[in-house]
Amino acid sequence: MKYTDSEQERVNMELEQYRTRLEQMVEEKSKDLIAIQEDLEATNRRQALFIKVLQILQLEADIPKAMNMALAEIGRYTGVDRLATWENHLDGVTYGCTYEWCNDGSEPAIDYLRSMTIEAGKPWFDMLAKDNLICTSDIYSLDPFITQMLEVQGVKAIAVFPLSQLGVHFGFLSFNFCWNKQWDEKDIELMSQISQIVSTATKRWQVETSLHQSQRTMQKVLDNINTNIFVSDYDTQKVLFANKPFREAAGEVPEDAECWKMLNAGLDGVCEHCPKALLLDAERRPTGVQFWEDYNPSTDRWYTIQSTALEWLDGRWAIMELATDITTRKQVELELIQAKEKAEESDMLKSAFLANMSHEIRTPLNAIVGFSSLLAETEEVEERQAYMSIVQENNELLLKLISDILDISKIEAGTIEFNKALVDVHQLCREVITSFSHKAGDGAVELRFDESSPQIVIDGDKNRITQVISNFITNAFKFTTQGSITLSYTLEGGNQVCFSVTDTGKGIPAEKQDEIFNRFAKLDSFVQGAGLGLSICQNLVERMGGKIGVESREGEGARFWFTHPYTPEDQAISEAGMDDASVASILKTTPKNYKPLILVAEDIDSNYLLIEALLKKDYRLLRAHNGEEAIELLDAQTPDLVFMDMKMPGMTGIEVTKILREKGVQIPIVALTAFAYDDDRKLALDAGCNDFLTKPISPPELRRMVSKWTTR
Repeated sequence: MKYTDSEQERVNMELEQYRTRLEQMVEEKSKDLIAIQEDLEATNRRQALFIKVLQILQLEADIPKAMNMALAEIGRYTGVDRLATWENHLDGVTYGCTYEWCNDGSEPAIDYLRSMTIEAGKPWFDMLAKDNLICTSDIYSLDPFITQMLEVQGVKAIAVFPLSQLGVHFGFLSFNFCWNKQWDEKDIELMSQISQIVSTATKRWQVETSLHQSQRTMQKVLDNINTNIFVSDYDTQKVLFANKPFREAAGEVPEDAECWKMLNAGLDGVCEHCPKALLLDAERRPTGVQFWEDYNPSTDRWYTIQSTALEWLDGRWAIMELATDITTRKQVELELIQAKEKAEESDMLKSAFLANMSHEIRTPLNAIVGFSSLLAETEEVEERQAYMSIVQENNELLLKLISDILDISKIEAGTIEFNKALVDVHQLCREVITSFSHKAGDGAVELRFDESSPQIVIDGDKNRITQVISNFITNAFKFTTQGSITLSYTLEGGNQVCFSVTDTGKGIPAEKQDEIFNRFAKLDSFVQGAGLGLSICQNLVERMGGKIGVESREGEGARFWFTHPYTPEDQAISEAGMDDASVASILKTTPKNYKPLILVAEDIDSNYLLIEALLKKDYRLLRAHNGEEAIELLDAQTPDLVFMDMKMPGMTGIEVTKILREKGVQIPIVALTAFAYDDDRKLALDAGCNDFLTKPISPPELRRMVSKWTTR
């Protein structure tokens, strides 16, 4: 078909129009495709960003490093000038900027934004709570507090999204621009998605940090509890946890170590006391706490232990044990038991003591009273002599008993005293032998002193040393019916003097030698005596720094000995501050043709007559009936010794002694008193007395005292 020119022109126009429409349609479709491509590429870039940020936040263990890396990726992608996270602090009062990324040219602001009060930042939180975001290109439309804060940072536009988990806000993420940024929905969508990713990671970190902090806090608490705490696997006994006290007691716990290996060194298997079987029932349900006590031989400690079954972190059953050291409590319990036993024993001993003392005191008293009555009735000289001898013997026994009781009381009270001075040992031993010479008068037993003993001077208490030796000799006479009793002393090791009393008596069975120094110990219950003497001797010797002992074979006699510290004579003299003349006076002996003059100030006739009867053969005596008379006699004569009664009519002995000392009288004065307490002794010595003698007067002690102070 052939078109006319006009028709052809019309067709051409229509074709051109169609082509133009087709080109327009192709162009529009191309634009759509480009837009779609661009959207796809943008989506891919976003997905790549999200993946990279998630990888960083999930895989990087260092939280600050991970957050800084993630913010840098987000910041570069969004073109933001400053990107920062803000979090509420655990104190519930403050919040602040925790992490910040800044683009080139922007100054960091985190250093002065780390801590602000939540009250001051209330506008932020109110806006976020209301609209769930803040997005504006006009910062002056915001609260003045926010505007002022943003002006300082040079911010022109800002978008803020909350950091939240399960609807609870705990911070926010801010996108700051220092130019007039215009926002669109895609921007807001992108930033919202980013804030959700950061929220999830931040909350996880917060939970992990809180958990780690709680674990550290719990570990610290458990480490500082004064109790050994450990957890072991219920089935394998492998240690799962151990606190510091446990590790210090048992040592560091190796991997896969069984609890029984840590608790008791040297065990070959599970502890016999293991409570495992009691902690779960047949259906493997916990039965509660089991309490028990155990002794650990490797540490020599006692523990009280609480054991319980619990479900461990990974779901398996475990045994938790709390072991508290009760060694001190056990020791206290033992001490209490021992104290109770000692108290009961003491009570029994006191009862036995009273019963024994009643018997021991009544025995000599019975003889004294009985034979004193017979003395008044008989006129036979031999009978009177025999009766007097019996009375005298029982007097000495009674005085010894009373003295022992007083010494025991002082020892118990801790008030026994020692008065140290230079002592001529040779002379002391001769005085003791002299005081006992009357007991060897029948000749059946010879009392000896080993004259070969060296002439030495020691620094000690003469009275206490004499007391121990005298006790040894008294006991020797009790068990020696014939033969000899020998007193001697030797130097041992250059620093000890060893005194010994050896007899030829019946001896001591070997099984009783360990008990001989116990209180109330008696080898023969029919021999008079309370059994206190050797116990007192042991206490005195040990307090003087020596040792005491016995050597014996039954039927062959015994040797009792004790030691006393010794310092060479020149050293002892130097320590005592004595000159050669003073020492020489100690070592001199009394001339045989000289009878010392003794003044006795005593108002009771019987007391003076006793002293006179005991001393008149070897000494000259003067008597003063009261204090005034004593002063007058001392003004007229110069006796060698004065016995001064402390209780006299008129002036007391204390007052007289003070007056004499004030007048310059240097004569030795020995106090006589019925009071035997340390306070009375101190009072007399402070007044100026040289020594102290208690009533009733013991003849041997009286003679010893006279010999001590009249030797010239």
